[in-house]
Amino acid sequence: MKSLVPVVLGIALMAPACRDPIPPTTPTPAPATIPETFTGTLLPLGSSTNTFLVQRAGGIQVSLTSIAPAASVGIGVGTPSGASCLTLDHMTVVAGPNAQMIGTATVPGNFCVSVFDVGNLVESVSYTVVVLHS
Repeated sequence: MKSLVPVVLGIALMAPACRDPIPPTTPTPAPATIPETFTGTLLPLGSSTNTFLVQRAGGIQVSLTSIAPAASVGIGVGTPSGASCLTLDHMTVVAGPNAQMIGTATVPGNFCVSVFDVGNLVESVSYTVVVLHS
């Protein structure tokens, strides 16, 4: 009976090591609370890039709030590359009060927003874009 006790004790001590590891908890993304407003002039077939710093992983909202004269243009969010923006996502929008793009930055760092002609501008336009981020 005494020789069985060490074997049972050894098996009992090794059992927790055989279980699957507990996965780490996923961090909760920070809410988008830092507003940045960018204004500029967009030329036909042109683009305009503005950079912003995301301090924590969290929400990003992009709103084209005004464009004059009225037109549909492209907006995109991505990472800066020299003077341009390598967009990760983009869409064609018209100005409005609500966010047209909503997403999550999974890492902190430098990001950019691009406003660009999708091929329908016949004259330059003035725009305002608001980025809300964490």
